[in-house]
Amino acid sequence: MASPVANTTSSKRRRLLLLAAAVALTILALTILVPPVSAQRRPVRLRVYVQEVLGGPGQTEKLLVRGPGPENPSLWPPHNYFGDTVVMDDLVTEGPANDSAPVGRVYGIYMTASMSRPVYTVSFTLLLSTGPYKGSTLVMAGIDDDSMPAREHAVVGGTGALRGAQGYVLGVVMPVSSQYVVMELDVHASVPEPTNKAKAAASHLIMDL
Repeated sequence: MASPVANTTSSKRRRLLLLAAAVALTILALTILVPPVSAQRRPVRLRVYVQEVLGGPGQTEKLLVRGPGPENPSLWPPHNYFGDTVVMDDLVTEGPANDSAPVGRVYGIYMTASMSRPVYTVSFTLLLSTGPYKGSTLVMAGIDDDSMPAREHAVVGGTGALRGAQGYVLGVVMPVSSQYVVMELDVHASVPEPTNKAKAAASHLIMDL
């Protein structure tokens, strides 16, 4: 007569074998049915320059809301109060010089988000006006820390030929004067490979397919 302990052990082994087989079949099915990410998405690489005029003639960034404070000791006026919110409409060029060829504009806002550190929250949209993505946008958001040599923001979406964009952007600030800075935007993103139907619908925007 078989021992109850032996029967229990054998039953456990059978259950483990069935579970392992089920996991293996699931992995195999996913491998067959789901193509690699690289086959589903197309990389997007851009490097452009944002011309930020903080004051004086041709100013492109203005204080929208004066925050309640307190005053942030790590920031210079006029955007040095906690909650200060600035709206921007900045020219974007293909090179760092302000007379470089224009390639679009950046629209968005940033807000002083720390009471003591030089940190802003930012949300902005890059509208491209030339090149293969003419008429398309990239939407970016994140934290802008003035103490960092490079700021990293998330690419959270896009429109037109950049619809469904995901990735990140690295921003490096190059001060020109107290009222004028240039920010290099280095975009590392990807977009879904469009279906034939999507290509036809966006044929006026998608120039590089």
